[in-house]
Amino acid sequence: MRTLRRGAGLVAMMVTALLLALLPTTAAQAAATGEQNWCGVQGIASPEARRAVEAACAEWRARTVYTWGGGHGPAPGQSYGSVDWSSLEGIRETRLDPQTRGFDCSGFARWAWYKGVGHDILGGSTAEDMFRAAGRTYKQVNGVGGGKPAVSDMEPGDLVFTGVGGTVDSITHVMLYLGDGYVVEAHQSQLPIRVIDIAQRISNNRLVGVTRMPQGSPFTEPTGYDGTLQVTWGTDVAVRQHPNRSAALVTRLSGPDIVYAKCQQRGERISAEGYTNDAWTYLSNRGGWISNIFLRGPAWLPEVPTCSGSDYDAQIGSGGGGNATQGGTHSTWGTGVAIRSQPSSVDGTTVARLAGPTSVAVSCQMHAQTVTSEGYTNDAWSYLPQYGGWITNIYMQGDAWLAGVPACDGRGTATPVGAHAYSTWGTGVTIRSSPSVGAGVVTRLSGPTGVAVSCQKHAETVTAEGYTNDAWSYLPEYQGWVSNIYMQGDAWLIGVPNCVNPRVV
Repeated sequence: MRTLRRGAGLVAMMVTALLLALLPTTAAQAAATGEQNWCGVQGIASPEARRAVEAACAEWRARTVYTWGGGHGPAPGQSYGSVDWSSLEGIRETRLDPQTRGFDCSGFARWAWYKGVGHDILGGSTAEDMFRAAGRTYKQVNGVGGGKPAVSDMEPGDLVFTGVGGTVDSITHVMLYLGDGYVVEAHQSQLPIRVIDIAQRISNNRLVGVTRMPQGSPFTEPTGYDGTLQVTWGTDVAVRQHPNRSAALVTRLSGPDIVYAKCQQRGERISAEGYTNDAWTYLSNRGGWISNIFLRGPAWLPEVPTCSGSDYDAQIGSGGGGNATQGGTHSTWGTGVAIRSQPSSVDGTTVARLAGPTSVAVSCQMHAQTVTSEGYTNDAWSYLPQYGGWITNIYMQGDAWLAGVPACDGRGTATPVGAHAYSTWGTGVTIRSSPSVGAGVVTRLSGPTGVAVSCQKHAETVTAEGYTNDAWSYLPEYQGWVSNIYMQGDAWLIGVPNCVNPRVV
């Protein structure tokens, strides 16, 4: 009996210790580490900076976690991370990130300022690239004599960049300044976003610099310029008289620049910088067309209207992608169906509602937010150019991935009739030009990805991840093959036909 009571006491102490360890950090504990139990704007801030901070603090309140590569999808927002293969330490630290949705530091900054100004001003770049791109669109903050700024030079909403040694080449991190000496940051895999004393993050000469986003009158749209503010990337980028590469040259953009997008349409399909796209945007402040390849953001910009009427330019050159009704006519089903400004039921605002089944034109489709409704789950969304918005494919009559409608990112060709929606798993999964591990690499999938599968076949036997399989699936969006080892499902995918088309070898 005495032994039992001693054991019970020991268990009680262990349970108490465990509960204490799981309790939220108290103000006293937070103060000891510099981490705070609040998040918000400290001091005077512009409307844009206030919205950016509010968006960041909303993620702090939701206890959104850091995941390596998170927030770097085609559009701003949480995404699954990936493994950092650069070192054993990186692999150990990020091994769970492919199954975790969240942000890394630059993806977090991208999301906050997307909410701040209403468009993807920072794009999916790294922290170092963000700092180097500071110029006309957003600017560096300098201290006395043009040197590094002091904390007193910073304003709420500023982005603070750090790196060991304090040089641009050493930048590894970016944080959002709240004011009064505090920052909010996504800082380490699997740990939630936190607010911390900036002094702890810039000590030992780690501060590299600070940038300030567009705020107020210095960045307002000039009189006479139509369209939404966008940002280009790349150097020596051509702006042409018509949406095709053979059209007369209007001007060249020497580097990243601020532009005003009046409308976009399908033009000549081109390949550049590793991307293929047939979307072109008319720049009112340049008087010409630019391929969307060189605009930061998704391949089809959700906030830019489709060119119609006199704005539509029919001179699309050879290999053109067609007009606003490209993809043909389809039909919706259901009542009160929402058309949204983005392919998301959370972030997209309602552009229109369809009272009942409606005939619509679909220009392209993409994998985005997963939606469950009417007993179905799907991550495919279709863009409806007449409405200038997106609809989940749940409400489109047809397969989960619409046959004959191209992907919005311009990869590959239209999905053949009979294609099936599946998902991959794993990180760094290779898509190859033929069903063999020795074939050329088409692309790599950084994490689990929704894909369309048109057919499968028995080919080279592969052993990986503890499995052996000779089945390969053809992914028409990527015009390539993936071993069925990396497809979620059986070794031979149920419902997917054998490849019999002689062109698919």
